[in-house]
This record gives sequence, C-alpha cells and structure tokens, in this order.
Amino acid sequence: MPIKKFRKIMAANRGEIAIRIFRACTELGISTVAIYSEEDKLSLHRYKADEAYLIGKGKGPIDAYLSIDEIIDLARKKDVDAIHPGYGFLSENADFSAACERAGIVFIGPTPDLQRLIGDKISGRKVALEAGVPVVPGTDDPIHSEEEALLFAKAAGYPIIVKASSGGGGRGMRVARNQKELLEGLKSAASEAKAAFGDATVFLEKFVEKPKHVEVQILGDNHGNIVHFYERDCSIQRRHQKVIEIAPSLYLSNKKRKEVCDYALTLANHVGYRNAGTVEFLMDKQGKFYFIEVNPRIQVEHTVTELVTMRNLVQYQIRVAQGHKLNDPEIGIKSQKDIELRGYAIQSRITTEDPKNNFAPDFGTIKAYRTAAGFGVRLDAAAGYAGAVITPHYDSLLVKISTWGLTFADASRTMHRALQEFRIRGVKTNIGFLEKVITHPTFLEGACDTSFLDEHPEVFHLPIKQDRANKILSLIGHTTVNGYPGIKPEKRLNYRDLREPEIPEISYGKQHPRGTRDILLDKGPKGLADWTRKHKQLLVTDTTWRDAHQSLLATRVRTHDLDRIAEATAHLGGGLFSLEMWGGATYDVAMRFLNEDPWERLERLRSKVPNILFQMLLRGSNAVGYTNYP
Repeated sequence: MPIKKFRKIMAANRGEIAIRIFRACTELGISTVAIYSEEDKLSLHRYKADEAYLIGKGKGPIDAYLSIDEIIDLARKKDVDAIHPGYGFLSENADFSAACERAGIVFIGPTPDLQRLIGDKISGRKVALEAGVPVVPGTDDPIHSEEEALLFAKAAGYPIIVKASSGGGGRGMRVARNQKELLEGLKSAASEAKAAFGDATVFLEKFVEKPKHVEVQILGDNHGNIVHFYERDCSIQRRHQKVIEIAPSLYLSNKKRKEVCDYALTLANHVGYRNAGTVEFLMDKQGKFYFIEVNPRIQVEHTVTELVTMRNLVQYQIRVAQGHKLNDPEIGIKSQKDIELRGYAIQSRITTEDPKNNFAPDFGTIKAYRTAAGFGVRLDAAAGYAGAVITPHYDSLLVKISTWGLTFADASRTMHRALQEFRIRGVKTNIGFLEKVITHPTFLEGACDTSFLDEHPEVFHLPIKQDRANKILSLIGHTTVNGYPGIKPEKRLNYRDLREPEIPEISYGKQHPRGTRDILLDKGPKGLADWTRKHKQLLVTDTTWRDAHQSLLATRVRTHDLDRIAEATAHLGGGLFSLEMWGGATYDVAMRFLNEDPWERLERLRSKVPNILFQMLLRGSNAVGYTNYP
C-alpha cells in the first residue's frame, strides 16, 4: 500500500495525552489541531497545538469530547488528514473510527472491525479462547438479568467480579463476595460504565484472589507484521485503577516473560492486529496466566515501556497509520530481536486527590507548582503550572512522573527523589501517599500483587505538610490589612486604603513642582550626586515610557501619544527620581516602524517635562535583535 504523508493531525482528546500526541507530531514535522470544551478553554493542551477549536458548545464537559459528528465535521473543514484518539473518550469507539473512514480521515488505531472484535471484553474473551489463550472462567455473553448472574455465581462460586464490557481505567468493576454484593454490583457497575463509556453492558468473571497484573505492549503494521515491547507490571491498584506501573516485571523469569509475551502475540496474530495495543493478563500464585482484555489504543502507562525500550510508541502509531512497515527505516524494527530491554522504569500518577479523605478529588487554583527534573526523570503533564484551575469535570490526573535506572533500585531512588522535589500548593495531591508506596519494603522487593494497598494500610498514614511559605505569605497579607495585637486600631491599615487613589486635577500651564532635574541645573552633576547620597527616602525611577516599546504595544506608541500625557506626568510625577524613557528600542521602533525622529521625541518631551530627570537604557551593542543603524 502507498505511504500517505500526513500534513495535519487532530488529537480527539485533552490534557497530557493530547500534548503527548502534539509533541510526537511536531517532531515528525506534522501540524497539529486541538479541540477543547468550554470548561477547557484555558487548558494547556489547547495552547500546545498549532490550531485549537471549541467543540460541544452548550453540551456537558464530557459530552463535548464524545461529539462524533461535530469532531468529524471540524476535521473535514480544517483539512485534517488523521485523528489520534489518545486514551479514554472515543479511543475505543468503533463508530468513531468508522466515521473517520467514511470521511476519508485516517484513524490512528485499529480498524473498526478489530475494535468490535477485541475492544469489547466479552468478544475479546471469545477471541482468546479461539486462539488458545487461557482466560479467567466467566460468562460468554453479557448479563441481562439478575437471574443469569445468580446462576453463574451458583456454578462458579464466590468471589465474582462484575466488569463493564467497554472502556477501562477501573471503571465499571465491582467485586462481589456474596449474593447481596453481586446484585448491588450489577447495578452500580452498569451505571458507572454507562456514564463513563456510554455502554452499560456488563459480564461476570471468577475473581482471582491476589494476582499480579501483567500487560504486554504490542504493535502491528498494516502488512501483517506484529511485535511486542515486553511487559509492564500494573499490580499496584486502588479500586482497580492503576496507581504505579513498572517495566519490566521484577518477578518474571525469562521463561515466564516469553510465555506471556507469546500469548499476546498469538492473540494479536490470530486477529491480524494493527497499530498499538495492550494485551492484559492476571498471573495467579501458581504462575498461571489468564487473559483478561485487550486495550486497542495507547495507554496511560506507555511511558515506562518507552523508557526501557527507547522506542517512541506514539510516533510508531503515526508511522504505521501512514502505511509504513515495521522494518521500514522510519520505524526500524526488522524482527523481534531488535527490541531490547534496558534497565527499569517506574511511573507514578500524581493526582489532585486527598488521600486522607478517601481520595476524594480536590478542586481549586494551583498557587505554587515546582516540578522535579534531572537525570532519569520524565514528566507528562497538562495542568502543571501556577495559576492552573483544577475543575471537577475531568479525571484528577495532574502529572505522570516516570523515572529510569539501570536497576530497579536506581529507578526507585530516582522516583523517591523526584517526588520529594515536587511542591504543589492550592490543591491537595497524593504525593505523600506515592512516597509511602515507593519506599515500602514489599514494593522494593517487587513482591506486590493487586491486594497490596488493601493489606498495607500504613501507606495511607501520611505526615501533615507544613506549607510554611504559603502560611507566611498569608500571615503577612493578614497583618498588612488587619494589623496584629499591639498596634493601635487607628494605626492599622484598612482595606479601604488599598483602593486606587483619586487623581487630582492638573493645573496645566502652571509652575511644575520642583524635581530632580531642577537640582541638576542648580548644582550640577556633582551636586546631584551628593544630594542623592544624602537622600534617605526611597528613590523611584518610572519606566512606563520606555516599556511602551517593549510590551504588547510594541511599535505602536507614537511621540504624539506620549506628548499628550507629558505635562500631566510633570505634575503627577514630580516626586520621581527619573523617567526612563529612551533607549535602543525607542530608537529602533521610531525609525523602522513609526517613521519618526527619535531625537525630536526627546526635545518635545523635555519641553513638557522640564523638572524630572530623563534616563535612558544604554547598551554596548545591539545584541537583542535590533537593526544596526549608522
């Protein structure tokens, strides 16, 4: 098939994964398009793209990103060649990928038929059985009634897990250890799945006690070639939501690693898989693997696989969608042997959740944001900056921090150091909780299974953050406005005193107040210098007139405009030490853009302001991009 050159790619998503896609595109020389909801109008992903457009006007914050017809229509109008869905939202929606195909837009992911075949957990189980891959005992079809669920429970025995057929991220999953929990779980899982994925379909599986969660990253081109990028350990979970991921798994021998990766390739080859995906397994205490699902998309935790294989999975997704073979120079994978493991990587998800309040999401404005950096640290963030507003509308993920080391101990130490470097104020985060997990002996031994957090409540006992800096600032502000004990009430600063002062009427044509230039004229340079040294009060230079050429108004402030306010400045600014009002920018802008004489500006302003010293910014050379003039 011919190679299709992409000129413009849209990320049908938001947040850090949209930014991840844009970065991959920019490195490949491809223009980028962002979409954003009304609630996301200040979201950082909007500004990381070459173009950004509002969608879902009048719709809910989630529905905006699920508007298939509107997204496709926008993509066609903006000449988009391909759409990358990221993860979540429409990433596993076969109707969306089919709509892309009908519109002549490439969907960067599996085909609609593949999504329908394995993206759904129920059909995925059937495919795995056909391919000879072991699965957890469960229902072959969706559960439509309580009676069906109770019959399965009677045959299989408790505990049982209720699972949403669509989506991921731990949503729509409930463990039932008795009949009451099963019936309640059916309703709550279906309701949650409907809200998150638009599909309330659920099925049942026998619940495997204390397994390890292993997943294999795969990639297939459009020519029948498929490889894996080894496995990730995602056993540390809370409510079936992954918290910390590791690559590769510490507890797998080379033989077991090959076994689980071969299972993944067997299933992928059976269906002729295309593009990136993840095949997920549980491993019980006896070391037996059970297929649980295929995620036909990129995953949150793909960063650790990229670190240990040195392979850019998102760029590979784009290359494959263009029609490249895996062994083309643009991808460079001639065989499975070309993919090697180097060291260990760990990913922690920093969220705006309060561990002391049952991980309830926290909202508000980030007042201070200081990140980690240095060797072996990778950050994938979206709202990571001071002033960012955290809303209740979306997932609480703030930043993914991934660390790498030659040994697992190295990667763990780097992760601990990086977490300690973070300072986030204004919203609560789970950083303290992550530190407890990352330093726990069981974690460092690589012995965690999916019950780790349930069996180690000590990781939830967190020290109280002192937040000294913000407390000091708050105290200063409070004291400035309200005073403190010991100050007489009449001496306290009232907030009314902080309002803008009323500007007095200017006596145009009248005598100016005596200023610093008058001292210069009377006493000369030495006299002015002596006066300055003896002056005890703070001396202030105003730079407004100079900054008029180094601001958003650059090249637009004329001598005429300054001349109109000059006399008022002479009266109102009579107490200033000087006015910095001339320099390289003034000279450059006046001559190049305004067609003015910069020396005439000096004369006109001096005639209106005879009483205040003028000051210029003098540079030794034009080192900031200005044109050289005679």
